[in-house]
Amino acid sequence: MPDATIKASGVKTGTSLALSAAQSPDHTTLLQLLKASGLTEQASGKGPYTVFAPNNGAFSALSEPSLSELLLPSSKNRLINLLAYHVVKGRITSDQLKDGQTLTNLTGQILTIHKQGNDITVEDGRGTVADVIQADVRATNGVVYSINKVLQRDSPKGPIVR
Repeated sequence: MPDATIKASGVKTGTSLALSAAQSPDHTTLLQLLKASGLTEQASGKGPYTVFAPNNGAFSALSEPSLSELLLPSSKNRLINLLAYHVVKGRITSDQLKDGQTLTNLTGQILTIHKQGNDITVEDGRGTVADVIQADVRATNGVVYSINKVLQRDSPKGPIVR
């Protein structure tokens, strides 16, 4: 892991998942994509949800054309699927996560948790492993884990990264 320790576990935002993203300077790209997808209302809804939220650095690793394409109206379904891939139903805190545990996200795909002590990673369908940088950010309708990679499904259509 780039940072040997996870930052500030248990932070309470006092707001919904959507407003929590809006308050985070590390998640401005995620907020922009959330707004473009039309999912802001769902992210403010009842929940609860567990969100593995890619930070700005994670999105900056995508090629510029791919990120711009995701913002096009013609890519809305693709964008919704990409965002939903990072969300699991229920409020799952880090003390509930176990090494090797699998979680089914909103797209029906499997995310695998790896946990060694306080170090937590999330593996997607492609085998990409994202480090949890900040865990247990508690929103009114769920919990957020800030991660350093964009998770993607294993798809015959290929990655969004070019």
